[in-house]
Amino acid sequence: MAQMNLTPLDDVLDKHFGKVGTPKRNAFESDVDEALHVNRIGEAIKKARIEQNKPLD
Repeated sequence: MAQMNLTPLDDVLDKHFGKVGTPKRNAFESDVDEALHVNRIGEAIKKARIEQNKPLD
């Protein structure tokens, strides 16, 4: 099997969004954090509705 050349995630993020601490990188990381928070809230609501046998609409 051929050897795969993998690039570390930090290198990809540095290339596309700048080094840690730059405004563009900070904005990206903030957006990701916000999206994860929203997802966790949605999953908690979904779980609570399933436990109460309510529709997921």
